[in-house]
Amino acid sequence: MVKPAQTQDESWSSSGLAQRDAINAWRDWAANTIAPIEVELFDPNAFAARWVNHGIGQLRLLHIHAPAQRVTHVGSAGVPMRAAPSIQLVWSRSGVLKTTMAGRTFDVNPGAFVLLDNTRFYQMEMVTEHECIDLMMPQGWLEKYLPDPQALLARPFSASEGWGAPLGALIDTILDGGLENAPLPRPLIAEQFGSLLALAAGHEQGDEAPRHRNQLAARILRHIESDYADPDLSPEMAADRAGISKRYLQTLLAASGTSFVQELNATRLERASELLSDPRAGGLSISDIAYRTGFLDPGYFTRLFRKRFGITPREWRAGNAPQS
Repeated sequence: MVKPAQTQDESWSSSGLAQRDAINAWRDWAANTIAPIEVELFDPNAFAARWVNHGIGQLRLLHIHAPAQRVTHVGSAGVPMRAAPSIQLVWSRSGVLKTTMAGRTFDVNPGAFVLLDNTRFYQMEMVTEHECIDLMMPQGWLEKYLPDPQALLARPFSASEGWGAPLGALIDTILDGGLENAPLPRPLIAEQFGSLLALAAGHEQGDEAPRHRNQLAARILRHIESDYADPDLSPEMAADRAGISKRYLQTLLAASGTSFVQELNATRLERASELLSDPRAGGLSISDIAYRTGFLDPGYFTRLFRKRFGITPREWRAGNAPQS
């Protein structure tokens, strides 16, 4: 199967392929993209899918038609990354994308988009056929337009109203074949994406104080992502590492609608769910899973897990066990 990074524009379709070959090709492609994902098809017998990939400067724009499925990206903690960290703009054109990221679950409805981080865990579930856009942007490139993209993750934005409408119109124009006769080179079109995304996400170019606060909050969240397994990780430790007081750290996170304990527990529970789903970790006890993800008390871990996912860790593992 041709990999999307080889040329500027490529396409693939399951049409004309044997069903098993098409499904294998679909899964192989998903597992070998910049942000590799695992795919669970809800009805393999009705599988039909296609995608078109456009290279636009440093960006990649994927136009995807897919069946009902669940896609899971485990993040850099689960698999080696194949490229520099990137932010994905995922826009639903049809079908609801039920999304879980950073301990939050929310819907991306048709006409809306969300920003996701390819170094972090996220999951999307689509119970119907759907059409979506996946715009992959290197984080270093995006930070020229959005200095703190981490502060905008997991928040659906409209691509049809306000400043989101010009961004949606630019994507529509590209999908309608606009790249073939574009008046600007593709790298300059990529710059338009950056500027329009900054407007759509409500970025205030001249407001340095909120930007600085957002960057500090992002550093704290990255600290949690990298050191969640340390049972001694605390707000005091994170504040000291960021060069701020514990009280200011709590104020920063509260302004983002969260707290240190909430983010730490959410990260630990997501990592624990990944280990419980991994056949390679089948020899680990529930207590081992708790200790490996930073919990000192397996009972407390089980209570939090059940509150978060609605079932116990043992039940979660049983539900993800390979079928014989």
